Amino acid sequence: MLNQITSLSSSQPKPSEDAVDLLVGCHQRIRHFTGVAAKLAHAQGAAPDEVRQAAGSVHRYYSVSLPLHEADEDQTLQPRLRAVAGEQVRHALLVMGEQHQAIDELIERLLPLLVLVRNNPDALAEVGGEMCSITKALEEIFRAHLQMEEEVIFPAIRSALPESARGEILREMQERRK
Repeated sequence: MLNQITSLSSSQPKPSEDAVDLLVGCHQRIRHFTGVAAKLAHAQGAAPDEVRQAAGSVHRYYSVSLPLHEADEDQTLQPRLRAVAGEQVRHALLVMGEQHQAIDELIERLLPLLVLVRNNPDALAEVGGEMCSITKALEEIFRAHLQMEEEVIFPAIRSALPESARGEILREMQERRK
């Protein structure tokens, strides 16, 4: 019910994947784990092991994998793309950074609640309302954020950056995950 995490594919790249493919894969996982977090917030009465597993998985994703994705975008992608992109893409990159900050603030509030619920599933009855409001805000900001990146920024990676720069981005992303 809560945690169908095994349905996600591995984050290991396939030989033909490029940086955009990896970024889109990250977006799929963001949507998945944000959905799990929202379900968890409403899961009073669910089996304690299920609550524990869901809380642990969401915590792990938001505290380990999401920061790697943000680093991919902020440290690896943004400087290269900003140097060659047009005004629309440069504006989107600025908005992306602002949204990352807002997302991080929400995640910072959610992480301790996930630890609490992972360690004591019965605590969900007390903190579910707060988790619900945080996950609702996350869903809203992620909806706009991911759409903007997928419609404006990601296409510019392939159209504005030479193959050599795209290869460097991919290698940096892969190295960050070792």
